[in-house]
Amino acid sequence: MLQHTDINSDLKLGTTQIIIFILCIGLIAFTTSFFLVYLTPYNKSTSWQKVESVVPQALLKTVLSQQLIRNLDISSIQAIRIPYSGARNLYIFDYRSPQFCGAGGCLYSVYNESGNILLEFIANPYLPPKENLIQATDIDNSRFPCLIITQATSKANIVSRIRYCHHNGEYIRLNQALTEVGKNLKGEN
Repeated sequence: MLQHTDINSDLKLGTTQIIIFILCIGLIAFTTSFFLVYLTPYNKSTSWQKVESVVPQALLKTVLSQQLIRNLDISSIQAIRIPYSGARNLYIFDYRSPQFCGAGGCLYSVYNESGNILLEFIANPYLPPKENLIQATDIDNSRFPCLIITQATSKANIVSRIRYCHHNGEYIRLNQALTEVGKNLKGEN
């Protein structure tokens, strides 16, 4: 006598197995989206624009009221807007004025939308081709992007990348790395 075997019974999944399968798929989707959103560098190849077209009027008024900047021609100032944490923005100012440049470079300022200055730094804007002076990377614990400032070095095909991250209401310098010109920032996150 032939024994009848139910092939379909081997293929049926139990309720527990289905729940585990759905949880695994959900975990994979969450992990993938987390890596794409938070760990992939923003790598914003930001470009400088006229300050009037980038910066809100209230913030621009605050910046222009600073003692050093009062007599500066507004048409020479350029800025970059870096979005972070929802609808908030950081603004980086390049004053593009000989009075703010010296042997070490030129003065740059980072402000939040509220008009608080978070960082001032001096940097040389002359970099090898395809290198950006400043880039935003991963979001740090205070929900601000870290900033990487790139500078040329005396060695051919080598640049210095200095990482600043937000801490207690300002940006602090965390580290400096020498890398090859054109190397992706991904290895520095």
